[in-house]
Amino acid sequence: MAVTVYFGTNRNAIVGPVPNNFGTDFTPNSGVAFGRAVLASVADESELGNSNLAIDSVTTGGFSPALQTEIAGGSAKHLLIYCHGFDYRFREVLMRAAMLGDWFGKGTPKVPSTLLAFSWPSLGSLSIDAYRTDYRSSGLSGGAFRIFMQSLLPILRAFKQGGANRRVTLMAHSMGNHFLRSGLAAAVGTGPGQIAPSDLLAVIDRVVLAASDEDVDTLSRPDGLGISLGICNRVYVYYNNQDIPLGVISRQVNGISRLGIDGPPDKQSFVGHNITFVNCSAANPFVNKKKEIRLDPQWHQYYRLVPEVRNDICGVMLGLDDGAMPNRTYRKKDNYWRLDLA
Repeated sequence: MAVTVYFGTNRNAIVGPVPNNFGTDFTPNSGVAFGRAVLASVADESELGNSNLAIDSVTTGGFSPALQTEIAGGSAKHLLIYCHGFDYRFREVLMRAAMLGDWFGKGTPKVPSTLLAFSWPSLGSLSIDAYRTDYRSSGLSGGAFRIFMQSLLPILRAFKQGGANRRVTLMAHSMGNHFLRSGLAAAVGTGPGQIAPSDLLAVIDRVVLAASDEDVDTLSRPDGLGISLGICNRVYVYYNNQDIPLGVISRQVNGISRLGIDGPPDKQSFVGHNITFVNCSAANPFVNKKKEIRLDPQWHQYYRLVPEVRNDICGVMLGLDDGAMPNRTYRKKDNYWRLDLA
């Protein structure tokens, strides 16, 4: 079954034989392109050719009126806004967003979604130098996120008003959290061109921060991800103590521990606030115990690989209470939930 992903991107357009394609570079504070991608199949994530992926309705300054109507009037009662991480080319972002839609749509509970993705200019290359470039580029893309959210706000209002029990989730994975931090700092506020937190609170139900490649103290800094607490009903931080990319690469390059390894060190100080910490360190089953091969070998992609994590996020998207979620144990002393295998 075909999957549709609506997108915004501040990547530079590529002029070449492949239509409606975008590259790995950008001009800071340049415009944002909006459009629609239709994927014939999500079975093979390497299948990025024109036979599988068609991109159309590309405009600047906002989604076309037709796409605005299409997004707001979608049949799904859940809308997912996805911010990708390190090492993604443009078409890979679209495929990953589509696969996430399929993944959460098969969860327990099932959450079919209207899918939106913002693609900041990652090099799509796996190296230390590429990591440093991606981190810089994601951090310089905050203004583009502001433009994206300004354009999206009236669409989200129309979506929420289109029927009962409609919900919106904003999700960032890995370096997408650094992009989101920069984006929220640029987009949210009372300055010229900014969006009042109350306006976003009226349309965003959940913010999910998965395997966050942001400084461990980001939730407590005035320009950090703590801004997210003011724009939604509740924030969920999913982390893993054994996260290999965050522990081996990100922590060393940035010189400070990452939020996605153990959450903030002062989790107790967030008691009573609209934020939940979920420790996924115990939720990584063996696929071959003798060879010690895990379902998530990097301990970093659990949000899209481990069914128990997927199902937990599905419950979050639907607004289930923390105490009603299966496979969780609350550690009151340290204010976090441990997620176990079923």
